[in-house]
Amino acid sequence: MDVLVLIILLFVLLKPIFNLGALSVCYLYFLSQANKKNTSSAPLYPPPNPSTSKVRKLVVRYVSGLIFYAILQTGKISFHSVRNFIYKYIFRVKMAENVVVYGGVEMRRPDRLFIGKGSIIGHNCICDARNIIEIGENVNIANDTWLWSAQHNHRSQKFESRFSKNMKIVIQDRVYLGPGVIVLPGCTVGEGAVVGAGSIVTKDIEPFTINAGVPAKKIGERNRDIDYVFDGKALPFV
Repeated sequence: MDVLVLIILLFVLLKPIFNLGALSVCYLYFLSQANKKNTSSAPLYPPPNPSTSKVRKLVVRYVSGLIFYAILQTGKISFHSVRNFIYKYIFRVKMAENVVVYGGVEMRRPDRLFIGKGSIIGHNCICDARNIIEIGENVNIANDTWLWSAQHNHRSQKFESRFSKNMKIVIQDRVYLGPGVIVLPGCTVGEGAVVGAGSIVTKDIEPFTINAGVPAKKIGERNRDIDYVFDGKALPFV
């Protein structure tokens, strides 16, 4: 019994230290990336050369894991303002004012994620910004929506991930993506467009249209006379 209590105490004491260490690694890594040029289309960590030593490969693997761990743990923090601080100043997300990112959001290459003012990202979304994601102003992205800017090359013998500026995702101003929408690489969702719940966006969406289905297709038009502005007031503790 005493041993069990000791293990629990060690876990309670060491986990915050481990989390702080992971965030420190993230800060140093994304700071180094901010000082580099021509890094707009590359993996989180470039694959090591065949000549790379086993020790270096091991370090890269574990540092990559720490970064992903820290991103997932940040999504579990119950304070909106704390999450936003970490996203902006540690993960280097380009966030304008009044942005709301709800809990459980998973980011990949957060330093290539751009979010315009007044935009909202709902619970449990995935923002895979390895090839850049640009989100405009007053955009509403509902829960469980996935934005994938990268994917594996299924035609390749090596099945490697593809990295290209042509795979960038653009979500323009006042777009509404319903719950469970999936946006695939290289797609632009035009200004004011609506994409219905559960739809899959495989090609560009025209501005001010209503779209639904798999793949998403135009089913109607949206009123162009819209001027709403989100104030960025998130619900506490979510």
